[in-house]
Amino acid sequence: FTLLSNDSNWQSIASANSSVYAIKTNGTLWAWGQNDYGQLGDGTNSDKYIPTQIGNNSNWIVIESGADHSLALKSDGTLWAWGMNTNGQLGDGTTISRNAPVQIGTATNWVSVSAGHYHSMAIKSDGTLWSWGSNSFGQLGIGSNIAQLTPIQVGNASNCQSMSCGDYHSLAITTNGTLWAV
Repeated sequence: FTLLSNDSNWQSIASANSSVYAIKTNGTLWAWGQNDYGQLGDGTNSDKYIPTQIGNNSNWIVIESGADHSLALKSDGTLWAWGMNTNGQLGDGTTISRNAPVQIGTATNWVSVSAGHYHSMAIKSDGTLWSWGSNSFGQLGIGSNIAQLTPIQVGNASNCQSMSCGDYHSLAITTNGTLWAV
């Protein structure tokens, strides 16, 4: 291991492909690495070789990264995304890549997120599971292979407690301990 920063207030970290994301205990968001699709979220497409603060917000609480896109939650329960969006994996209703965080919808009750290769999932505080992006292998769990450009509810259950996106599949665990996969 190599010491990357003398700061001692790093709280959480996520990485995918050639990019790294971290949140400090003061709620600030940092990123570094490859930035071809704006996946670092700093408003550019330039690679960064040291931790670089993303914006000025200090209320980031969760960060997840997919192949070349990222999802994050703020303490107000809002969902944010940026990076590659060729399959709608950001959930903003477009297929336009974004090099800075954009809010996804207006909901303020998101509690967890997971980013797959070209798809994304999230859970709301009411236990409902939502997915969006590429669906060529049915990885969104919505009973079809049609891609979704905005979050769509998966089924009608309200007991999802955790989920995880793989490259082309998804998993979820319910509050009664059952494990589900698509």
